[in-house]
Amino acid sequence: MSVFAVLILFCFVVFSVVFGQSQTSFRNVAMAENQKLVTIYADGQKRTIATEAKTIGEAIKQNNITLNQGDVVEPTADTQINQPFYNVNVYRAYPSLVIDGETKTKVVSGYRSPRQVVAAANIKLYDEDKVSLDRSDNFVSEGVVGQRIIIDRATPVTVIIGGKSFQFRTWKQTVGELLKEKNINNVNPDQLNVGLNDSIYKDMKITLSKYSQNVIQVTESIEPEVQYKDDPNQPTSYKKTESEGKAGEKLVSYLINQKDGQELGRQKLDEQVVTPAQPKIVIRGTKSDSIANNAELLYKLRMCETGGRYNANTGNGYYGAYQFSAATWNRWNTGYARADLAPPEVQDAMVIKNVKASAGGFWSQHPGCSSKLGLPKFPY
Repeated sequence: MSVFAVLILFCFVVFSVVFGQSQTSFRNVAMAENQKLVTIYADGQKRTIATEAKTIGEAIKQNNITLNQGDVVEPTADTQINQPFYNVNVYRAYPSLVIDGETKTKVVSGYRSPRQVVAAANIKLYDEDKVSLDRSDNFVSEGVVGQRIIIDRATPVTVIIGGKSFQFRTWKQTVGELLKEKNINNVNPDQLNVGLNDSIYKDMKITLSKYSQNVIQVTESIEPEVQYKDDPNQPTSYKKTESEGKAGEKLVSYLINQKDGQELGRQKLDEQVVTPAQPKIVIRGTKSDSIANNAELLYKLRMCETGGRYNANTGNGYYGAYQFSAATWNRWNTGYARADLAPPEVQDAMVIKNVKASAGGFWSQHPGCSSKLGLPKFPY
């Protein structure tokens, strides 16, 4: 080993011993005085101080280090000093140009990470967005000399699944690739409003409809049937309710077709009577009056006109079992707008009433059937 090398080694050992002793002494003194040791790295220099400061910011100020706008301190300046030792870094701010599509933003920040610089400029970044960094040396065109941060935005797409909207951002090129990326698998193309091979574009809306079938059981009411008891001692205009009857219940099974939770239609599969309905009993008179045999005559007449259908409405301008015209029906205050809306007993009564009031008017309502049946002339 040369003399020069030995001399260098000797100086290094001496320096280490002296510096180590001074540091140990510095720490011992600080701890003895209940102070904290704070090492600050700023402007290329390292400074260690013993301090009673309460926060990092106070310690920096005591060390005559001035913080400028945009400078970043780690830990932050408001961090409480409650540990024996602290290492503090001061990052000086410098200009950056953030390019976000057509938008350019000048930023002065001490952050070193491009994403942190962008966040400090209050520019929203999404996880899928890409951020790159290079230098900007053209002050004339860009107005800043420093680093240039370029944001490449992922494509925003709205995917509606079963009526619920989800906002996605992607670098995929087709609808099928996007759905696969988001783990939306086993998609039937008929459920989509677009094709699986369609290209992705900004603010695209992709609707994935969900179809389902469910079987439900519903309890429904059974309306009581009307049953008549004929009383030959009362005129045909006589009606009296002997029993109102009672509604029953039935359990009906339906197949429900749904799209996105909305019912499209239902199909009856089965029904079972739980409680039978009790019929409504109505006593009606059958005694003949001035018209020879009303019950038989009216039966023949309505069978000829409509096959006995009291609710007949064929659109020909005549209504009900006896095919009343609106003008004839409205001569009487029945409480029903048309004959087909009235119950059988009201229609029967109106036929008799109309005959008594105007014989010619009655038969003029039924020229075909009166001739075919050979109905007797009134009065008889």
